[in-house]
Amino acid sequence: MRRVRITSRRRAGFTMLESLVVLALIALAAGMSSQLLRPPSARLRLESSARSFCATLRATRSRAIATNGEAAVIVDLFNKSYASPVGGVGQFPADAALTLDVASTQQLSERSGAITFFPDGTSTGGDMTLQLLEARATIAVNWLTGEASCALA
Repeated sequence: MRRVRITSRRRAGFTMLESLVVLALIALAAGMSSQLLRPPSARLRLESSARSFCATLRATRSRAIATNGEAAVIVDLFNKSYASPVGGVGQFPADAALTLDVASTQQLSERSGAITFFPDGTSTGGDMTLQLLEARATIAVNWLTGEASCALA
């Protein structure tokens, strides 16, 4: 009796499906890496910073009302930062131009000032402008109501 040897020969290489999966993964990785390598736009950085500052102002006002005591947000134009008893220390973009207009009693130095909130919800008020390239944000705190408004242009 003779034995017949059956051998199956597979061709070396990849199937079409395997190739498509690899190409899809490469395209996905390339798409994600391009977003991670590109720095955020100036407008986006300014908008994020302005919204964060407005949120800190609102939280500080709420704290003053809740604790029945004064609470202040201190803005340092030299270091481009702000400090609050609620939110801690925050930063403005390093390349932003800042202006702060507060009451003379709240002017702590030539380059710093404060916006103080009182237990009844009122404040000392103030206006701040942030400008970064073509983007501009204006933050206003109403002295009578203590409400902070944030406008982006």
